[in-house]
Amino acid sequence: MSYTITELSKMFHLPASTIRYYEKIGLLENVEHVNPYRRVFDESHAVRLNAIECFKKALLPLDEIKAFFTYEKDMVANYENILDMMKAQEEKTLERMKDLETGLTHLQKKIRYYSLVNEAIKNDSPLPSWNDL
Repeated sequence: MSYTITELSKMFHLPASTIRYYEKIGLLENVEHVNPYRRVFDESHAVRLNAIECFKKALLPLDEIKAFFTYEKDMVANYENILDMMKAQEEKTLERMKDLETGLTHLQKKIRYYSLVNEAIKNDSPLPSWNDL
């Protein structure tokens, strides 16, 4: 199956400029250029874009994603590098998730507090104390 840049853009919710950038920095290789304005992508590019987007969601920087794909070309020689990279990123991602959970808990407490403030104002009652939560 082949794809236009517009189709991939819609499929992955990415601007076409991002897909062109990925090609420019070597994340998407062997893209067929029919003419200066038209690229043709194949299934391997869609699979690669899916992997890139998954890695980005796990907060892996683009240079490390590129290194991963380079390592993957010779997996037997580089499996330890891949494993080390993935384990290190797992730790970073888990730490970020903890930070996000802390932030979410704080937001939820603020929502509860200001919901009580809202009720107090509407009922002409005393405002709640933050310490009561």
